[in-house]
Amino acid sequence: MEPKQPWRKRHPILFWGGLLLLFVLIFGLGRMSEKQMSIRGPRLAVVQVDGMILDAEEIVAFMEKVRKDSAFKGAILRINSPGGAVGPSQEMYAAVKRLSLAKPVVASMSSVAASGGYYVALGANRVIAGPSSLTASIGVKMQVPNIEVLMRTIGISETTLTTGRLKDAGSTWRDMKPEEEAYFQALITDMYEEFIATVAKERQLAPERVRAVADGRAMTGRQALEAGLVDELGDFYAAVNKAKELAGIAATEEVVLVKGPEKQNTLLSRLIGSVLLTLRQQSGAAEQPVFMY
Repeated sequence: MEPKQPWRKRHPILFWGGLLLLFVLIFGLGRMSEKQMSIRGPRLAVVQVDGMILDAEEIVAFMEKVRKDSAFKGAILRINSPGGAVGPSQEMYAAVKRLSLAKPVVASMSSVAASGGYYVALGANRVIAGPSSLTASIGVKMQVPNIEVLMRTIGISETTLTTGRLKDAGSTWRDMKPEEEAYFQALITDMYEEFIATVAKERQLAPERVRAVADGRAMTGRQALEAGLVDELGDFYAAVNKAKELAGIAATEEVVLVKGPEKQNTLLSRLIGSVLLTLRQQSGAAEQPVFMY
């Protein structure tokens, strides 16, 4: 009678699978234990505003979570954005403002925090820029492509029926009429005046002083400091130290930085998300032009 083989040889899949599972559980528990130990210290949120501002939902939701969670003692608003759509920029600013009324928020400008990116920063208790960060660019724009010649060349035309003469203003199928240009210019001017009023209120500047630099020009952090548009110059860790100071955390005390909202992990998921967002924006633009900071 042949000797019976060890169990691990008779069931290799179960043996090695179980061993792998045990390793994962031990490693996972270790990571959880490390995380649990780390969150015992004071926490500061790092709200990440990256790229074009086209949608505010995830960032606003994260800020609301931080605002309601007493474990967070403050937040750093880390901005690396050239601006974006007016509506989402205003939504983010409002969320930053709500958060700053509950706990200290320090805006930290990376390479660029211009136009809508600067608008979002205005809700913070303190605004810190790098010496060469590009910021300001206070203004509003609207772009409407005209595909009339292209469509006529390939034999495609469009007939639009409306209930009012301005309902299809900004159509990409024809040149814009003078009354439509005046209509859109009035909308842009109103948004522009609101931008100036917000800067004047949050930076405690006379509207005339803001208007003098609100011609769409970008500024370096040094120029913005001189113009009163930011509070001081410094890097991300200067913003962390300022947030600690405003939150009453000792300079020598370690803090836990919790970044959010969580970014999509894979390149594919980021690409899919970007495409879907672009399609959604273009779908909205087909109904009405998009106004941009």
